[in-house]
Amino acid sequence: MHKKVSEIVNELSEWNLFINQQGPDNIISEMPDIKQCGEGDLVFVESEDYVNYVIKQKPSAVVTNEKLAELFKDLTNTTLLVSSNAKLVQALMRQAYGDRDFRDNGWSQVHDSAVIHESATIGSNVCVGPNAVISKNARIGENSTIMANAVIEEYVKIGADTIIHPNVTISYSCEVGDRCIIMSGTVIGSEGFGFAQDQHQKSYRVPQTGNVVLGDDVVLGANCTIDRATFNSTHIKDGCKFDNQVHIAHNTTVGEDGLVAAQCAVAGSTNIGKRLRCSGQTGILDHLNISDDCVFVQRAAVIQDVKEPGMYAGQPAQPLRKWFKNTAVAKHLEEMKKTLDALEKKVNK
Repeated sequence: MHKKVSEIVNELSEWNLFINQQGPDNIISEMPDIKQCGEGDLVFVESEDYVNYVIKQKPSAVVTNEKLAELFKDLTNTTLLVSSNAKLVQALMRQAYGDRDFRDNGWSQVHDSAVIHESATIGSNVCVGPNAVISKNARIGENSTIMANAVIEEYVKIGADTIIHPNVTISYSCEVGDRCIIMSGTVIGSEGFGFAQDQHQKSYRVPQTGNVVLGDDVVLGANCTIDRATFNSTHIKDGCKFDNQVHIAHNTTVGEDGLVAAQCAVAGSTNIGKRLRCSGQTGILDHLNISDDCVFVQRAAVIQDVKEPGMYAGQPAQPLRKWFKNTAVAKHLEEMKKTLDALEKKVNK
C-alpha cells in the first residue's frame, strides 16, 4: 500500500462516511495497531484512552469521530479524517488495503491433487487447493476460492467471490451465495435431527432431503453446523454473520443481517426476522416466530414467540428491563425467605 489519504477517501466516497479531511495530504504505507504506529501509518481512534499516545507517536493519518477530532488539533503534520462511523471506515479500509489475499498461497491455481468431477462447472479465475473435492454437477462461481481439503458435494452451487476455507464440507444440493466466507470445519447441509419412535421408543431416521440456502455476503465462523431441511430449505439470508460453533437446525430461517455469537443454537422450524442479535450461548426453541430487530443477551433461553422488537435476557427470555428487576430481587431471595418464615410463625401463633 502506498497511497495518498485523498486517494483512499476518493475510493471509499460511495459510502459517504467522511465529514472532512484536515491537514496535509500524507502518503500512507501501513494501517497497524495503535500501539505500533508511527510515520507512514494510518490509525483508527475511537476511544479517548488512546489520544495522548497517538499524539506522541505522530502517525501520518488518524481516522476518528467528531467528538475526538478536536483533541488532535495540535498534530499539524498529520492528516485527520473525521468520520460519522470510524469503525465502519476501519472495516472498509482494511478490507480494501490490508486484508489477506487467500489466493496468494504458493500453489498453482488448481492444485494437481484436487479432485474435480468432469461434470462440475468451474467459473473463471477459481482457485482450488490441495486435496479439495468438487463433485458431479457442482457449480463454482468466478473468482471463488476452494481451499485445501474442502469437500463440495454433488449439485452444490457456490456464487462468485466466495472463500471456502480448509476442511469445510458443503453437502449435496446446498447453495452458497456471492461474497461469502465459510471458515474451517464448518458443515453446511449436515442431516437434520429427525427421528420417529415406535411403541418401544426405538428411533427410526427420517430422511432429510431438503437443502441449505445461504444468501449473499454471509460469513460462517469455524465449526458451525447448518442442518439441511427435512423438505424444502434451511435459509440463512443475505448479510448474516455467525461466530464459531453456531448450530442452526433443520427448516429454520434466519433473516437478513443477523449477528450470532459463539455457541448459540437454534432448534428446528423456527422463523427469525431481520437483524437478529444473539450474544454467546443463546438458545432458541423450535417452531417459534421471532420478530425483526430482536437482541438476546445473558444466555437467553427463548421458549416462546417473540412478537416485539427489543432486548431480551434470562431463562426464560424476558424483556431486558424486567430481567434486571427480577435479577435484583433474586439476589435477596434468602433474606426474603427468612422474613416470610418469620411472618408465617407470627400469623400461626
